[in-house]
Amino acid sequence: MSTQLSSSAVPDTSPDASPASSSKVMTPPGTESSKDAATNANKSGCCAGCNEFLLYDSGRKDVQAFYFNQFGRSILFISFMFLSLGVLQLANQAAGCPQNENGSYVNCGNTVYGMLPSDILALMALIGGLSTAAFMPYAGAVVDFSDHRLTFGRVCATILVIINFVQIFIFESTWFFMVIAQSFIAASTFMANSMVLWSYVNAPSDHDLHGITSSGRLWETIAMLSFFIVVGIVQFTSGWDSVAVARFSQALASVVGGFCLFLSYKRYEPVKAVKFLDNGKSLYIAGLVEIGKTSVSLWKTEPSAFVFLLASIFNEAAVSSYTNLTITYLAEQIQMSSTDIIIFIMINFATNPIGVAIHRYIARKIGHKKNYMLCVAYFLIIGVFLIAFVYQPSDANITYIFSVLYGIAYGWYYPSSNGYFVSIVPEEKVTELWGFNSFCSVSMSWAPPAIFIALNQGTGSLRLGLLGGIIFLFIGLCVAVFIPERVVAEKTDEEKGGNARIASRAGPEIEFTAPF
Repeated sequence: MSTQLSSSAVPDTSPDASPASSSKVMTPPGTESSKDAATNANKSGCCAGCNEFLLYDSGRKDVQAFYFNQFGRSILFISFMFLSLGVLQLANQAAGCPQNENGSYVNCGNTVYGMLPSDILALMALIGGLSTAAFMPYAGAVVDFSDHRLTFGRVCATILVIINFVQIFIFESTWFFMVIAQSFIAASTFMANSMVLWSYVNAPSDHDLHGITSSGRLWETIAMLSFFIVVGIVQFTSGWDSVAVARFSQALASVVGGFCLFLSYKRYEPVKAVKFLDNGKSLYIAGLVEIGKTSVSLWKTEPSAFVFLLASIFNEAAVSSYTNLTITYLAEQIQMSSTDIIIFIMINFATNPIGVAIHRYIARKIGHKKNYMLCVAYFLIIGVFLIAFVYQPSDANITYIFSVLYGIAYGWYYPSSNGYFVSIVPEEKVTELWGFNSFCSVSMSWAPPAIFIALNQGTGSLRLGLLGGIIFLFIGLCVAVFIPERVVAEKTDEEKGGNARIASRAGPEIEFTAPF
């Protein structure tokens, strides 16, 4: 987020980091050190390999908390996919739009609360983006400038679970209130919990840090895929409509995700402030001031990183908005059923690893900058092709091709973006600037949904509504062209160590961007 808010995203593992600046949590008495845990694991043969793969250094309570938090928040994240389909159904019913034989609704042009039903999910993304961008400076300041990091995390996690649980009471008479509440509260508390989560991550070496974050990424993936499969099976076999499935999804996510977050925060220890607040200055003002200072400092000392983050503001806004806007486009423009959309998303998930493999191959061949620009150009091109070739119900089968293409794009984009960021920032500043990178990634996430709403309301065309994301990708690509080269000695992944691995989306959305 800023120089002062850096510990909220990635732990400082540089040799020069002091105990105060690294926000490092001491290993609780009686737990194994990383070295001891690894030694004992090596004595266990085959099972040790599984343990190192899934539960690296899990003898430490703070690492256990990290894994529980990863699992719980990932379930709460992915549950929105099912909630969004329920919201679309209720919005169309309230507008009086007729239903097709496959369960989808005709894009009839009627309005509800002064809006087209097809604008509701974009409205949620708009409100969620604004609330998150406004809340992150305060959340980062609480993490770094106060002694209340643990309490703040517990409060945000509790509110996140409660607001998701409340969604099981979504009915025709309550759905719009639920939409507004979910948008305002869930998005900001989700990102705040994530900020607290990463502020606790620490390790005695880059190797151990890589092991911990890699295992954490696996638990993210396991949680999302398992939840998606369970709820998908329920939808396919129960005969429930999208609203009933959404209620089940939110109930399951609240119980399982909430329990995992409870286990997580039960293991965290209180942490003292790592920065000191000037007398009379509020936490929110402190957060904003640090963002300004970091921006000026980057422009003067690291112009490559500054221009990259400027490009990232536009690219991240476009990429993060595609989930909501694509679901709307498939349901309203192509009139696909909720089951078909679930299949679309599952294919998208399954093809992510192809994009990761493409990133690894191309980045080594042509370098980080060209790889990043090529990925953004690819995202831009398939967005144009989607609008050009998929725009009526008879094109429904073609959408599955785009499911594969977008799956590759997502798998390619995040490691290329984060890997490029790491490559142009001095190694000792990666941790310091990671929080600011996270802030930039959400600061304009509200803009493409706002453009979508304006164009759809003004013209009634969902195809034109998708232009916002395409325009932002084009701007981001143009800005990326002007990123100056930074001459540094080439390093292997192993030499980059933990910080290079953290930059792979697992420690990093990918930090997630809030799906609301």
